Amino acid sequence: MLDDLDLDELRRIPRVSYYFRYRLHRRDFHDLLVQDRLRGHYTAKPLYGRLTPKGRVDRSAGYNGDVAALFVPIEAQTVRDASLILTHIDPQRVALTTGRRNWFAIHEAAEHGIREMLASSSARGSAILSTRSKATSRSYRSS
Repeated sequence: MLDDLDLDELRRIPRVSYYFRYRLHRRDFHDLLVQDRLRGHYTAKPLYGRLTPKGRVDRSAGYNGDVAALFVPIEAQTVRDASLILTHIDPQRVALTTGRRNWFAIHEAAEHGIREMLASSSARGSAILSTRSKATSRSYRSS
């Protein structure tokens, strides 16, 4: 369960810390319900389209439509049970006309990608997904 995991340890996983560079807190995670059943918790963030020559985020590039989501299943025993999912939405949907991030669309894309991963892993008995659909998704186990 999420409350029993060391979120700082989760960030020490290189693939996770590449996308989630800031410190993670319990309040950053949202419930993921599938058919009215709690399946786990996730956090998500939109990604910028480019890095600077020094490897930092180039905010002037704007969002490219990629969304990184970190999913911790309800039955997670260790941080290695978490999955990183990369999904994509129309870049125009990432931000509102006010310039603020469209968290509804970002979370919707993250949930869609996680649900695809769960459906695929149930069908194949694996947590690796590589499909293209309404929201393009890829997932990686944190191992």
